[in-house]
Parts: sequence; structure tokens; C-alpha cells
Amino acid sequence: MRIIALVIGNNNYPEPDKLKNAVNDAKSMEDVFSRLGYTVLSGYNCDNQTYGELLTSFEQSLPQYDASIFFYAGHGFQEEGENYLPSIECQVSQANKHILGRYSIRLSELMEIYKKSEKKTHIAILDACRKRSQGRGGYDTFAPVDAPPGTLIAFSTSPNCAAKDSSGEGHSVYTKALLSYIGREQITVEELFKKVRRTVAQWTQNEQIPWEHTSLIANFCFNTGQMVASPQIPYKEDVVRDADYSETGEIADLINEIKSCDYNRQNPAVEKMLAKKASDLDRNQQFIFGRNLLQSSSWSFSAQKFMNSLSMNLRKYRCNDGDNHVLNGILFEIYFDSHGEFRSLQLKDYFFDEVMALRKHPDYAKSFEFIRTILKQYKDDVIYLIPENDAKLDVTIVAQDKKISDSFGEERLFSIISLVLVEEKDITELVKRKYSQLSSGLLAAIASVAKAPKDAISIHSNIALQDYIDFVKNEDENIFDL
Repeated sequence: MRIIALVIGNNNYPEPDKLKNAVNDAKSMEDVFSRLGYTVLSGYNCDNQTYGELLTSFEQSLPQYDASIFFYAGHGFQEEGENYLPSIECQVSQANKHILGRYSIRLSELMEIYKKSEKKTHIAILDACRKRSQGRGGYDTFAPVDAPPGTLIAFSTSPNCAAKDSSGEGHSVYTKALLSYIGREQITVEELFKKVRRTVAQWTQNEQIPWEHTSLIANFCFNTGQMVASPQIPYKEDVVRDADYSETGEIADLINEIKSCDYNRQNPAVEKMLAKKASDLDRNQQFIFGRNLLQSSSWSFSAQKFMNSLSMNLRKYRCNDGDNHVLNGILFEIYFDSHGEFRSLQLKDYFFDEVMALRKHPDYAKSFEFIRTILKQYKDDVIYLIPENDAKLDVTIVAQDKKISDSFGEERLFSIISLVLVEEKDITELVKRKYSQLSSGLLAAIASVAKAPKDAISIHSNIALQDYIDFVKNEDENIFDL
């Protein structure tokens, strides 16, 4: 399905009616729509001329598409039966029908455009107040809308209610909730807005309740599998799913050489990439470079050299705002495969402890906030979620000592473990299997199962554990059959 999206965000209204987060809301939505593969038209802090150009382009383009999305963040008003979305030229505090008529998009204009394409699906999302307020204000309520069949109009709040401009995290409450769900695969638009409504109501103690007006006929999902279900990932889809990477140019050629898994091609490509200035690579190129630095570190000496002095080498890529897109890529590669899917069975553990040691360094705090946010939705699969306070992961072990003779008759004192408990979760069998596969001991086995660095684990045992470890056998096994 081909989809076009028109995205508008306005902050810079005349005083005292400026907004703080509308532009940020719209930019985040534009990023999600781009990652979903939609064609996106966008405008920020739009004046009247920009409004006209955007609507003209939208109307002319619409016949080429199967569905459309309109997202608006800013002030919203109703006056004498008409709904207005004012430009930044509108003196909001003095708005009347004459001022609004000159300085706004009328919602009826949008509906007229929709009516020319009645057999298509149209979704309009309005993150604006529905009454005069200190938020995204308006008069009384949006007027009734004559929407054509196949249309859904989503309002951020109920009639005659305010919409909160800030959730405290750079977004309005409504857009923050919307971003939490819009990347979910195979969730219908009706189900999505129901989840958004429930979330906004919970966050605002029922002070803000989103509404929808719908005449949809066909089913519609924002994400049918074309985007990894994590809108919090601020990178292009072909670097999130780097198996689909298809860029061209010098940087892309070097990245593809690093991806080759051929030592003779990887090594010189890594050297050439490291010789470039950080400013030579955009954020997406830095992210995929980080992913493939880690991937190639199993073979490439140059990549291994970089990883062995990770804290020092990453400083080159630190942005003024604290972002480090190379480290973000390294962290993402640890947890997600080349299709953007979570590595539920086994993390990529190359230089794992070296990477995780950076969680204690303030210069890299933003990267660990990035991966922590993404991992929250996989909390059933990840025991260690890299806590901000670097709290230890407490592991309880129940064991008993037993002298056991080997095949030569020599006795050794073993600790026989019957229980390994972490976060009230019994991981005994998982640790037992992992312990049998590794040569690096019990701590390494627990770390591997918990997906945690070894220095984050605190073992609490009912006895002092011996150098020789084994586990209680299954019922059909002999406990002393070593």
C-alpha cells in the first residue's frame, strides 16, 4: 500500500501563545512515517504561504497513493461552525472568524480534498486543544465534521477539553502515547487509538481523554511489518535492518566491505572508515558503522584494536548533545540481528564486558539511555535492563557440598547447586546448560543467561562455593554420576 503523510507542527505563535513541543511532536511523527516507508510532506512553524504550498502539493500527489495521513500539532479553534488550524501568523489571543479565516487551514478544506479521493483511506490526527486554555487552545469545541467515507479523525482530547502541551519529555502527552504504539505490527488503527486513549487517560488521571470520529470501511494498520516495532529507534529502517542496506557512495561501499565477513576486505575498510572525520558520516552511517565494527571484531584486527580501547576511540564520535551514534550502533548490534529482530537466544557477546563497562562513564550515558528505552519492551527476555543507578543484579544460589571420587579414586569437594534464582525467576536449568557449554565458570554462565556484564552480578550463596561446581541431576540421573 502506498501512503502519503502530511505533517505540520507549529510552536512560534505570537506571545503569549507560543507552544513548546508541537514541532518536536511533528518531527518525531515525520521520522516514524519515514521509517514506515511513507512519502512525507512536512512543514514546521508554517506561515500562510507554506500552508498553501503544502496543501497544494498534498492534493496534487494524493491520486498516486492508496491512503493518506495528516498529522497536526499546534493550536486549534472552532468559530461559528468551522474548525481552524492556525498558522504562526495568527494572533491566537485575538482570534475571531475573520482572523482565523485568513491565517488558518480550515478542517473543511482537508475534507474537501479527501472527498476527491473517496475510495481511499484517510486518517487525520489533530494534537490540539478543543477549548481556550494555556495548552493547545481553542474555542469551546471542534465543530461537527462532514467527513467522507473511509476517513478517521483522531482528536487528542475530548470536546471542550484541554490537551497538555508537555509530558515533561519533549512531547505532548498525546503524541508521547501515540509514539508508544504506532510502530506495533499488525495493530489496527482502531485498536491503536484505543490503546492511546487508555494511556493518555491514565497519565493525566482522566483529565484528558482522546476521541475519534470514524467512517473507516477498510482495515488499516500503520505498520504491517515494514518497520521494526520500536519508534524510539531514531535511525533509517535500512540501517536498523542492515541486511536491507542498499545505500551507494564511498561510505556505503566501505560499510559493505566491513559487512563482508572477509578479513582481507574488512581490515582495510575499517582503517579507511576510522581515518575519516566524524563529520564525514551522518548519524545513520555512524550507526551502521558501529554495528559492523562490532560484527567484524571477531575477525578484523583493526576492529579489535578499536574495541580494545573503546572509551578513548569513541570520543571522536561524541556529539555536542551527548549522542554517540557509533556506540548506539554497537549496543544495538549486541541485542538485535541484521533484520532488526531481538536476539532472544544468544546476544552477540563480542567485547560484551568492554562495551558494558562504558555504562559507568558519564560521556556515554545517553547511549545507554537509548538502548535501555528499547529493551524495556523485551523485559520478559532480558533479566538485566542496564539500570540507570548501576544497581547490582542479585543472584541467590542454594547448594550443598559433597565429596565425590573421580574415576581414579581421588576425592574432590564439589558444591552441588540445586537453585539459581534472580529477580524471583528460577534460572537453574538455563544456567546448568550454559555452564556445561562454557569453560569460563559459573559467573560467566549466569552472566550469559541474564544477558548481563559479569561485574554487574552479585552472587549470594548459602555456602561458600567450591572451585568444583555441579548441579543437582534430573530425577532419572544419579547425583554422583559425573
